Amino acid sequence: MYYPGYPAAGYPPGYPAAAYGQPPPGSPAPGYGYSGYGYGGVPASQTSVAAAQAAAYPGYGQTASAPSRPAERLIVSGCRHETVGGIVRGDFALTSENHGKPVYKRNGQVNGLDVMLYFWDDRDGPNFCGWWFGPKVGGDQVWAYHPEKAGTPPLSGWKVPYDGPVDNTFILQPSAGSSQYPAPGQPAGAAPVPHPQQPPGYAPQPYPHPHAVHAAHHPYGHPAYGMHAAAAAAYGYGHMPGMPPGYDHQAAERQRADRERDSKRRDEDDKRKQQNRRDDAKRREEEAKKKKEAEQKAKDEAVKQKKEAEEKRRQEQKATLAVRRIIQKVRLATPDNIDEIQKELEDVLAQELENCGTQKARIKEESDKGLEQAKKRIETLMEQRKKEQEKKEAEEKKRREQEEKVKGLVQELSNLVDAAEGAVTKLKEVSAPLSEQGDCSIQEVEQCAVAAEQAGVDTKTAIKACTDFILARGPEMKDPTPPPLPAQLLPGQLPPASETKQILAKLLQRINDTGKSADSLILTARGAKQIAVRRAAARQKTREIEAIFNKYDKDKDKLLSQLEVRLYAKNEMSVIIDKDLMDRLWRCAVIEGEKGVPLERMYLLRASLGIAREMQRNEKRRATRIAKEKVVAALREKLRLKVKEVEVFAQEMEKDLVKVEEAVAPLLAQAKSTPLEEMDRESERCDKLIKASKDYAEKVKQRVKAIPQGFDKKYEEELRETTAVEAKHLNSTMGRTDMRLQRVAQLCARYQEQAAKRKARNTEKIRAFAMKVVRQHARVKGLSHEELFAEFNKNGKGEITEKEFLAFFESVDKEVKEEVFEDEAEKTEDGAEKSAFGTEAKEKAEAAAAASMLKAAQPKSMPGPPSQQPAPPKVLPPEPVELNATEVKRFFAAALEQGATKMSKKVFLRLVTVFYKVVKETPMTESLVVEGSKTVRQLRFGEVLECLEGPCKEDSMKVFRARARVLGGDDKEGWVTVAGNTGINILQEGAHLWKALRQVQLSASFEDLAPIGRRLREGEVLEILEWPRKHEESGLMRMQVKAKIDGATGWMDQINKEGVVLADPM
Repeated sequence: MYYPGYPAAGYPPGYPAAAYGQPPPGSPAPGYGYSGYGYGGVPASQTSVAAAQAAAYPGYGQTASAPSRPAERLIVSGCRHETVGGIVRGDFALTSENHGKPVYKRNGQVNGLDVMLYFWDDRDGPNFCGWWFGPKVGGDQVWAYHPEKAGTPPLSGWKVPYDGPVDNTFILQPSAGSSQYPAPGQPAGAAPVPHPQQPPGYAPQPYPHPHAVHAAHHPYGHPAYGMHAAAAAAYGYGHMPGMPPGYDHQAAERQRADRERDSKRRDEDDKRKQQNRRDDAKRREEEAKKKKEAEQKAKDEAVKQKKEAEEKRRQEQKATLAVRRIIQKVRLATPDNIDEIQKELEDVLAQELENCGTQKARIKEESDKGLEQAKKRIETLMEQRKKEQEKKEAEEKKRREQEEKVKGLVQELSNLVDAAEGAVTKLKEVSAPLSEQGDCSIQEVEQCAVAAEQAGVDTKTAIKACTDFILARGPEMKDPTPPPLPAQLLPGQLPPASETKQILAKLLQRINDTGKSADSLILTARGAKQIAVRRAAARQKTREIEAIFNKYDKDKDKLLSQLEVRLYAKNEMSVIIDKDLMDRLWRCAVIEGEKGVPLERMYLLRASLGIAREMQRNEKRRATRIAKEKVVAALREKLRLKVKEVEVFAQEMEKDLVKVEEAVAPLLAQAKSTPLEEMDRESERCDKLIKASKDYAEKVKQRVKAIPQGFDKKYEEELRETTAVEAKHLNSTMGRTDMRLQRVAQLCARYQEQAAKRKARNTEKIRAFAMKVVRQHARVKGLSHEELFAEFNKNGKGEITEKEFLAFFESVDKEVKEEVFEDEAEKTEDGAEKSAFGTEAKEKAEAAAAASMLKAAQPKSMPGPPSQQPAPPKVLPPEPVELNATEVKRFFAAALEQGATKMSKKVFLRLVTVFYKVVKETPMTESLVVEGSKTVRQLRFGEVLECLEGPCKEDSMKVFRARARVLGGDDKEGWVTVAGNTGINILQEGAHLWKALRQVQLSASFEDLAPIGRRLREGEVLEILEWPRKHEESGLMRMQVKAKIDGATGWMDQINKEGVVLADPM
């Protein structure tokens, strides 16, 4: 039985026959083993066809399963390592095998290198066994490692780098479709497709056996068994005996004969058909067998070719690795083994080059290149070795020379040490007599001590010569270059010390020992000297006492009688002995029963006489003291009278001081309202009063100092205490007077400072107005600064005199007329309402233009938000000043350089130049017209500009603009709006005035940083004479300034080394 869209056996490919209600091919058919058609069995022809199909399609009737094999493509993702991640991430394709495992290669190179994924077995040790990422198979450079020995690359658990920790984000996964394998009958690499007659989603259902329908109607053995019900009725088998009446037997026989004949014919036809089917099945079996044999042969041939290709590739890889291993050795060759390795390379090339296959040319190129690089490297190494050898020989020569020099120095030091040791030996010999207890006189002891001291000095000199030699020549005696170390040193073993070091160590030890011995001998000699001197002095004193005793022992009885004692006391002790004193002496110095004083008790007699002599002297001193006290009492009274006289002068001084204080006290309160001329007169009067008071106080102070003078010098000590007590209140008064004078002097100085500040402000006001007059004159006549100077300097000598200065201001128009726009004049006439309306419109227009310029020139960083900057002041009209001759002269004198009487051109140009300070951030543009002008830069708050031209009218925005240059920065030039049309200042004149922010010393010149003595106080107003410029040596910004309060001129730092700003524009 065949079914459309299915093979001859009637089942889809790859599905077991049992799933369709049929036994698998080759099993016995149901129907009691009967092979005929119509009795429930499978026809033999059909069975043979199924068997042929099973033979033609291996796995027929079984579930399809693909054999396990590596994926064609892999995708690598993840990896935290910044460098390795960029190298290994990407698509990898299967390219070859290595050590029986697949090798993958990344699509595309990284930095000119391939990225390979391969397996390496344990031939180089278990630590090298596993999967690797590297630029080439078996190379020395690797990026990641996995110790797994599986047949395919592990999907996770990779170490990145190869000796680092496991990176859990490093993932391998097969690409979609890479693990599909072909079904039987499909070409390799093709995906399985449904049968052409099988609809998508078809689920095959079991089919019933076709003979089961016939077997269900008649039991086995019935003539109609196996016939369809209609056929059985046609043949008369519809009824059995016992049929209905009227049955025709002949007709039935005829019908039976016809049926037999037909049955026979059908049987023959069936046999013929069965035979045809058997022939067809046999033919198909033979064809399937031939096809299977052909396919198996082709498969075997393909496997053989694949094995041969793999073997060839393996041989190529083996040969390539063998050659590259030697090439690597060549690259690392040394001059000692280059010939041997080169021969080894030639041998391996001769043996393996032909086996490299397609890589033959590349391997040959690598070998030539490696050999060339090795030769160049060998040449470089040989050159280096040559240089090192020459350097080593030079160092060795230098070391030998220095060794000879060191040996000479060591020998010289050894001689000095020998001399020092000899001096110690001499000191020991010279000082030895001091320790001996001989009967030496003091002179002999002194002579011996002097000799010992001299020997000690000589010893110290010799030892000092040794130490000085070491200090002076010690660095030269050190080993300049240590000798080569021994070939082998045990772990922890130190190299042996050089002979020079050992000798030096011994010499130093000898020097130390010599110094210690010398110190010990000198100390011993000095102690022995003291003992010997005392012993000799005692012997000499004893002899002197014996001589005196013998001198007064007239009767030679070894005793001094009372008469002899009187003579001794009078002549030797200057003591007159009366009867009472004699009795006391006798009781003290004479033993009871003796007639006189023996020599042994002579010391008692001397002591008693000494006591008596002191008592007599005390009596004389007491009488002298009483007389002196009477004289001192008279002198003290005289001193008190002198103190009272000085007190009268002190009282007069107090009255003068009170007058000075009363005159100075109200000055500060009146400083603001007092005219300048009156302030000058008051300052001069107060200075005179203070000077007179100071002079008188100095005279009183001198009188106080003269109080203890004029007395006998021998009584100065006794009168000093009295003077301190009596003149104490005078000294206190003088101390308070000094402080009061200092206070009134400070008050006067502050008053004078206030006057000077008012003068400076007045002068600056005159200057501002005068310069407006001058600039107006130049603007009206169209004069440049040079031409304006010529207007002043009529004599053409290059300097302006005071007379020329006065003459100009006498002739010039002194009324300052501010420029205005025509519509502004009309606004004023039309009234306040129209003015307000116009102002609002202009404000909007100006704001829009400024916003567009700010947007175009917005800098990367701003100095601070506008809220942190002070609000810009409004434009005020110039305050009119009367430019009379006196004010002009004062202005002229203040503007001159220190010590000058005429105004130079430099000073004049500085006066007429306008310096602006930026009080509101604004853009600097290239042209006068605001609209469409390109921005040069954004001006920041606090920057200083030098006006080069203008201010000029800008009619479109109704503002005045000036061409200016930025000072102290990038020196950019451009046009800047001076003030908005709403009356708000953007630039403010007067940037030539600065204020000292810290106390700072002035110096004489730009290069000289030494102070000249003038210290600027914090808050003091300064005029810039030369703008800040960099001092190359110190890197500081320095500028020349002039103090407005007193005209002192000098140089100062604008910012110190710590970055502290010392001065800024006001």
